[in-house]
Amino acid sequence: MGSSFAAGPGITPTKPGSPPGCERSADNYASKVAARFGLALTDVTCSGATTANILTTGQNGQPPQISAVTADTRLVTVTIGGNDVNYLGSLTAYSCQNTHHSHCGTVDQDTIDAALKTVHTKIGHVVATVHQRAPKAQVLLVDYLTVLPASGVCSGVPLTTEQAGFERTVAARLLSATRQAATDQRATVVDAASASADHNACAATPWVEKHNVPSGHPPYHPKPAGMKAVADLIAARLGC
Repeated sequence: MGSSFAAGPGITPTKPGSPPGCERSADNYASKVAARFGLALTDVTCSGATTANILTTGQNGQPPQISAVTADTRLVTVTIGGNDVNYLGSLTAYSCQNTHHSHCGTVDQDTIDAALKTVHTKIGHVVATVHQRAPKAQVLLVDYLTVLPASGVCSGVPLTTEQAGFERTVAARLLSATRQAATDQRATVVDAASASADHNACAATPWVEKHNVPSGHPPYHPKPAGMKAVADLIAARLGC
């Protein structure tokens, strides 16, 4: 389950039957893990998903993602929360504005700050609901790959010093919220953020795209190498 960082938009091939707008890749991390271990996978990831799209609100003609979880489910991977706090949306909006494009959208830092104060509860509710529906399932909360370097930016990442600082704070608080939700609701964090710190968008071997990307690839989203790395982290966490 989860949003675009789990779905893998722009990573070919697109999964057969993926609803328009969800952009599920047949090579996203869940698909890689399932293929590696011969698991039966139900992939309900969808680009743009929020915690509400997992729990209560259908998206792109699909039911809430939680409907895929049954009493027989044994493993659930989730990447969620970024859209609740407009993380990638604000990164993209700032970059769009700074490259003088139109229809970039706006960034309301106060609204993002308020959302970050409650997102741990929303993520925790996702985990709690999975446990209710599938008491024997292991729940892995896969956090977001690191997008920005620890300091500075680079060509292709058009952010001011102040904007980059704000976005680092958003990423850090989202990571903290994910960890808190895992602690509160008996889930395991797959720490993709730490593992990818040296593979940010400005690194020599990036796991995420820059703002300037080939057609069909969304800015600041996982590359195939990022999906493979996350799949490897999940496999290690499962002890396989």
